[in-house]
Amino acid sequence: MRALTLLAVAAPALGALAAPAAAFPLPQAPQVATVQTVAGGCGIGFHRGPWGGCRANGAVYVAPRAVVVAPGPAVVVPARHCWWRAGPYGSVRVCN
Repeated sequence: MRALTLLAVAAPALGALAAPAAAFPLPQAPQVATVQTVAGGCGIGFHRGPWGGCRANGAVYVAPRAVVVAPGPAVVVPARHCWWRAGPYGSVRVCN
C-alpha cells in the first residue's frame, strides 16, 4: 500500500517534467544592416553623374569674406600658355 501511495504522488510530478517546455522562446537578435549606401557611394550632397563620377547636387552659396589687402613687393608673373584638350566630361582647359 505504501508503494502504491508513493507512486500516486510521484507520477504527476514525473509527468510534468517530461512535458516540453517551449512556452517562453528566447528573444532573437534584431536584423540590422551594417552597410548603408548613400547617394550611390558619393556621400551627402553628391550624386552619380552620367559617366559614373560624383557630382554636387546643386549650387552652394558661400558668403564672401572681407578681404584685407596689405601693400607688398611687386611680383612679376611670366605669361602662361593655355590650350584645350578633350576630357571625360567635355573640353578641359590646361595651362602651364
